[in-house]
Amino acid sequence: MRVTDKLNFTNSVSTLMGAQSNLTKISDQLSSGTKIQNSYEDASIYIDSTRLEYEIATITQVQEATSSSMEMLANTMTTLEDMVQLLENFKVKLTQAASDTNSQTSREAIASELELIIESFVQLANTSVNGQYLFSGSQVNVQPFDLQGNYNGDDNTLNVVTGAGTQTTYNITGWDLMYSSDSDYSKQITTNVSFVDNRYDIINNPEDEVYLDEESSWYQLIGQQYVQDDSLDVDADFEYDSTRLDYPASTLYVQGVRPNGTSFKSAVLIDSEDSIQDVLDYIGTLYGNTTTSKVVEVSINNSGQIQITDYKSGNNLLEFHAVAYTPQVADRTTLTNLIEAAQVEGISMDDVTNRAMDAALVASGGDYTILGEQTVVIQVNGQDFEVSLNQTNFIHSNMTDADGNATDGADYDNVYFEKDGNTVYGTVSQIIRDSSEYATDSTKLSEVMANDSLAGTTLTLNMTSRGGINYEVTIDLENSSFSYVDANNNIISVPIMNVSSDGTSGVVTASNDITYKQLNDIIALFASDNVPTASIVANNNQIDAADWETYQQLLTDSKATIEVNMDYQGRISVTDKLSTNTRMEIALYDSSSTTSFPQPPYTNTASTIDGSNFVFSANNAITIDEPSVDIIKDLYAMVDAVRSGNMRADSESSDPRNTGLQGALERIDHLIDHVSKKNTVSGTYYTTIEGVNNRVAVLKVNVQTMKSEVNDADYAETIINLIQTQTAYQASMKATTTLLQLSLLNYM
Repeated sequence: MRVTDKLNFTNSVSTLMGAQSNLTKISDQLSSGTKIQNSYEDASIYIDSTRLEYEIATITQVQEATSSSMEMLANTMTTLEDMVQLLENFKVKLTQAASDTNSQTSREAIASELELIIESFVQLANTSVNGQYLFSGSQVNVQPFDLQGNYNGDDNTLNVVTGAGTQTTYNITGWDLMYSSDSDYSKQITTNVSFVDNRYDIINNPEDEVYLDEESSWYQLIGQQYVQDDSLDVDADFEYDSTRLDYPASTLYVQGVRPNGTSFKSAVLIDSEDSIQDVLDYIGTLYGNTTTSKVVEVSINNSGQIQITDYKSGNNLLEFHAVAYTPQVADRTTLTNLIEAAQVEGISMDDVTNRAMDAALVASGGDYTILGEQTVVIQVNGQDFEVSLNQTNFIHSNMTDADGNATDGADYDNVYFEKDGNTVYGTVSQIIRDSSEYATDSTKLSEVMANDSLAGTTLTLNMTSRGGINYEVTIDLENSSFSYVDANNNIISVPIMNVSSDGTSGVVTASNDITYKQLNDIIALFASDNVPTASIVANNNQIDAADWETYQQLLTDSKATIEVNMDYQGRISVTDKLSTNTRMEIALYDSSSTTSFPQPPYTNTASTIDGSNFVFSANNAITIDEPSVDIIKDLYAMVDAVRSGNMRADSESSDPRNTGLQGALERIDHLIDHVSKKNTVSGTYYTTIEGVNNRVAVLKVNVQTMKSEVNDADYAETIINLIQTQTAYQASMKATTTLLQLSLLNYM
């Protein structure tokens, strides 16, 4: 009997507790709106719900990030549109300045307005939103530009996560905006010496100045320079068929870099009757033009200057330099006697030119850059004739050659670096042949070299250090070494080396693996006067630990005063850290630069050899336009052109390497297009991110719906369950109460 009561009691309590639990669970569902509160209640619902909650959180993050990046891009596009408008205003002012009616005063006023536009442009480039600069790359807290266009940010893009494993860029870096290349633009270069008809005395009679064109003859360019006393008759000696003189040919030297990155040096005879078009065609052939195809366009502009345009878009490699030498005698009588002597001997005037060139090269020691300084005696038909060489320049710059003299038209890459305060830099960008990208410190010289190998390549470094000491250093790239003669006339030779695999000693760097950093380290040693005082000898290409440590210590010491690196345009840049106006002077050039040229006899068919493997600074043709830009510096150069009033590059101006107003107008179109493209890119980024933002908004609703279906309680169903559970609970309570009230009397 007691067993039965106990059993009834236990069952009743268990039923009541279960009913209470069900009531609590249903109450929680009604209050929270979800089916479960804890993972143990239903593992399947919990797992699905947690997964969907994570997806919602991820989508929310993407939605917020894309919204933020869209805001930044919207501000970027607005800023770029304003920049384009400023550049268009700049072009209007340039066009106004190009009018011949402007006085110097009006040009100065226009230049001042242009400078204000540049300042406004820089201010836009320094735009910040919510404390973050738009064009600083990843360094959003750093103001990107100063008024000179120097960039303080980086070239890292900002990316927003748009999904699992996917990102989209949402900024335009200052580097990309101001310096990047446009692959749809070609390099265009020009000479700055205008070819004029030199038969006339244009110094005393400037009204007789006439620019030559394609139809002009070569003898018009040489004109009175066939003789020293300007005694030739303009009509009888040049124009009349019956009296025209048989002038000697000119030797034209041309060197440069082809569109494919290979360099060349060439010599050819230009006959006096040849047209300027013949000369242009010859130059084009050197670059690879044929009768059926062209790789460059060679033309002469309205100012009598030769222009060359690379047909390959996006290519930055094109270079050009030329100079011509023409035999010159004292007067007309001597010239006619020379012509008659050649006729009697039975030789042509081409042969006369070759005799003069051969003698002049012997006199100059094979240095073609000083041929114009030579006066030689040649023999024709047994008669001696004193002949000098008249030099016809194509290019002139305010540079200094490697001998410390002002450059003339014959100097090319044997020139000193440019100086700007405490920095000395090369004027020629080092460009990787395969990609047309600028070289960096880690770039190998073999990636830039113009020829097929470094065999036989030796560089000469003429250096005046920051301490005023002069050095002449020979850098043997084929054998990976450099050397110089010290104050005691001892030859100090050191291998070009890098660290060994175990990090304790050095190993000679293979020729093709030498980097620009290693070349720059050599420059730093001599610029800082931390030079090796004893030779270092490699044993089986290995450098012992002591010598390696000594060399590394010299490099470390040099860095305290000198910084040498490749700048943003791939040029070698040397900075004196302890000076505002350094004493450093640097010339770095191919050791065979001035002597390695085709030798006489020359013909009307070009003799061509490989040119310099490297050019670091040069008196080369001036760049009108090229794929890469440097917006702020380009704009300031245009302002200089406005102040000078030069329509084109002018060899006689204070800045002969400025392209003038015509070049400025062509370049400004490129700059406008460049910034417009960046705006288009920003718009593309914005559209892409906006699409992602819209998609994730819809996706978020869908996932929330799925989560609701998985875990949200059905209120109607839950209320019904509540009523049923309450009824069962009340019935259970009633039954339990009744059972507990039974006594022994009830059973009896």
